[in-house]
Amino acid sequence: MLAGEKLGKKNLGFVFFFAMIFFAGLADAQYYTISSHTIDISIDEDGFALISEKFYLQFPNEFQLKEFMKKNEEIGISLDGWKTFDSRIHTYIGKESELNRAEVNFVENVERYLEIKYSLNTAIAEKKAEIGRLIEFSLQNKTFDQFLLGGVRIIPENTAITIRLPNFAEIQKPVKPEGIVTINQVVWQGYKSTNVMELNYKLVKQIASISLVDSANAVIKSPWFILLVTVAAIISIGIAIKRKIISEKIENYIVENSELSGKEGIGSEEKEE
Repeated sequence: MLAGEKLGKKNLGFVFFFAMIFFAGLADAQYYTISSHTIDISIDEDGFALISEKFYLQFPNEFQLKEFMKKNEEIGISLDGWKTFDSRIHTYIGKESELNRAEVNFVENVERYLEIKYSLNTAIAEKKAEIGRLIEFSLQNKTFDQFLLGGVRIIPENTAITIRLPNFAEIQKPVKPEGIVTINQVVWQGYKSTNVMELNYKLVKQIASISLVDSANAVIKSPWFILLVTVAAIISIGIAIKRKIISEKIENYIVENSELSGKEGIGSEEKEE
């Protein structure tokens, strides 16, 4: 019982610590509070991912919103600029050194949020085995190291991570931590505390479809294309010349036979006379 109480207090301490970190940026960003944070990870057939993170903002009044809009125009799409302005606004997947070009945009629809779109130059799902057209993948734990605290990965209560796998992917159990699992999607809604984030899946490699347009483009770009066109032109010219010669021979034959028939007709008439 005492061990359970200690563990519960430890987890509560982690939550409190994360909450302090997440909301510490309010000292610099007085314009808003962050009500929730979503991370959408779309994995392709090679294990690489496109990532979208959204920070949903709440503004206390219109004045604060106008002040924020001025700041938004000043910072623009610069991720470094937003991190300087508010330490909470940064990428939470992978390492900063693995980032491809990242952009930050403020979106104002039904809800208002800052969105970071980016990709990583390393795969987040590792290929474990390949048998024929069946490939086995495993999500890499290091992808979520920014959620580490004291050897435990903690997804805060206001954070949701959605992982979208390619079509024809089949998720293998168990999934850790427990989440909402559908055919090719997993959602981890905080609060979650886990030593390991485990997601294994199998993917059937699709047979590449043959495109006539792509095939034609490949032929055109080939170094043999000019030679083929030249040969085809020579053959066409040769056929045209032969057709002309044959046509002339046929015409001459018809003319000669017509003249011969005429002479024979005149000779017959003279005999009759």
